[in-house]
Amino acid sequence: MAWIYILLAGLEEVISVIAMKYVDGFKHKKPIAVMGVGFMASFYFLSQAMQEIAIGIAYAAWAGIGTIGIAIVGIMRFKEKMNILQFIFLSLILVGVVGLQLAS
Repeated sequence: MAWIYILLAGLEEVISVIAMKYVDGFKHKKPIAVMGVGFMASFYFLSQAMQEIAIGIAYAAWAGIGTIGIAIVGIMRFKEKMNILQFIFLSLILVGVVGLQLAS
């Protein structure tokens, strides 16, 4: 169950960071609310995962999921470009997260 919490925490982090892009200097209330609730949910799920998974592993997996998720959203939604080196290094993050899960 702890790894499901990590996944949920990472997804909430991605949602919150997307909302952060739309805040526009705190002028828009809905993205602020989404961002706030999303980060609270993300930290809640992360704290639940840390009950069963070592803190360093849980945090590394959470950060990795968020990083990869935001990179994917940036490419698909915001038409950001990714070069081959960026792809390789993001892939290494993915390998690391999967490796952490397999080693737990």
